[in-house]
Amino acid sequence: MDLIDQTNKYNGLLSTHLNQLSNTMFTFEITKCCNYSTFVFLYKEDRLCDLFLQVAKHFGCKTLVSLYILGLEGEKVLIPFNSHTTLREYIFEQQNILKPIYDVPLPVVYRIYLDDGHKHDGHSH
Repeated sequence: MDLIDQTNKYNGLLSTHLNQLSNTMFTFEITKCCNYSTFVFLYKEDRLCDLFLQVAKHFGCKTLVSLYILGLEGEKVLIPFNSHTTLREYIFEQQNILKPIYDVPLPVVYRIYLDDGHKHDGHSH
């Protein structure tokens, strides 16, 4: 297989994976207080505690102060660290305030804010 064939195969597999991602996983845009953000992917049946663990692993944090979403009035709504609630259940429970951040036809992405305990001058939510 030459480089062009390898590249085409790789691009095809990656495209298929990205297209099927929303069937089994949620995409979260994790935003730090400094406004840096990145995507984190978790299975829909993962638990809220898995969200905390994956975000900590992704950012290289030993501890997270909190994960939160913004309420209707812009207030912080803390995400509980528990092993009972699935991400699917939590998103359903919070559907009035947890909305996709990008318009259709883009994939569904939810924003979650991360407070990692670092102080960033001039940035806060």
